[in-house]
Amino acid sequence: MRRIDSAGKSMYRPRMIPPPACFPPPAVFPLLLMALLFFRGCDGEKIAPPQKEPEPGSWLLYSQIDWTHDGAPLSGEFCKVYSDQASKDLKLQCLEFADKMFEEILTGFGVKDAGELILPPENDRINVYINVAHPENIAHAYWGTIFITVRTPELDTLLYKYLFKHELTHELEFLVEGKVNLLSELWFREAIAIYSGGGFKRIKTVEDLDQWMLENENFPGQGNPVLIKEWTDFPDGASIDRYYWYAFDLAMRYMLDPAGLSRTCQDVLDLFFELREGSTFEMAFLNHFGIGLKSFEEEFYERVRDYLEDPWD
Repeated sequence: MRRIDSAGKSMYRPRMIPPPACFPPPAVFPLLLMALLFFRGCDGEKIAPPQKEPEPGSWLLYSQIDWTHDGAPLSGEFCKVYSDQASKDLKLQCLEFADKMFEEILTGFGVKDAGELILPPENDRINVYINVAHPENIAHAYWGTIFITVRTPELDTLLYKYLFKHELTHELEFLVEGKVNLLSELWFREAIAIYSGGGFKRIKTVEDLDQWMLENENFPGQGNPVLIKEWTDFPDGASIDRYYWYAFDLAMRYMLDPAGLSRTCQDVLDLFFELREGSTFEMAFLNHFGIGLKSFEEEFYERVRDYLEDPWD
């Protein structure tokens, strides 16, 4: 990759922590989101790297699964596509699409110099692993690598746009922070990945919000998404998939809408860079979103209720 430099070896300090819990797919979604029906993936912000380097022809550095590949990756400007059994044509389609999606992300977040991004020392580009034959259906992001299952001989870009953009947005945060484990809170990183992927807008009215709160009235915070800081914070029995798609989406829409907090993706990028410099998420959130995190948590439903009464769009 011409515009992204590798980090030095001293930057790599993996910690051994358990992988995140996964969430089930929904029953029905529009065509753009139908790809999600086939995935039981979760983003790899909590991972346990292996004790030794992987053998050639294997993919074990960050994943819990021994992902074999054909040893014939294709390289583009930002990405390098590996696969188990994808044809050269499919790999080329995925490479061109991944490069295009990541370039759109860089532009949308206002990245002026991609050389500031930090790849793992063993990478020269973002590794994009296309899972064709392995039985696992997956969409994951790790530092320097994303995994996406593609079951068709041709890439349907309309079908996969959300997944590629979602995972590559997580990848942007990994490359800004330059760490194995992301430093933002779970609700925030999932919300911006959903927003960047195109969003869902399933909670669009005050009535939708009231229904969401009613369904979650027996859980702490009535399903307040900004209380979900880690995967273990989901209440027992809560609908994790609907947190993921609906409430996180609402939170970021409010934050970036001129009728809400009126912040931008540039503010999100600046927050990531502040985390890289050693700030806490709480302090970075205050600095770039203009409100204390505790206040935002306590006022969340009141704020989004006012927003849904008269949203910008």
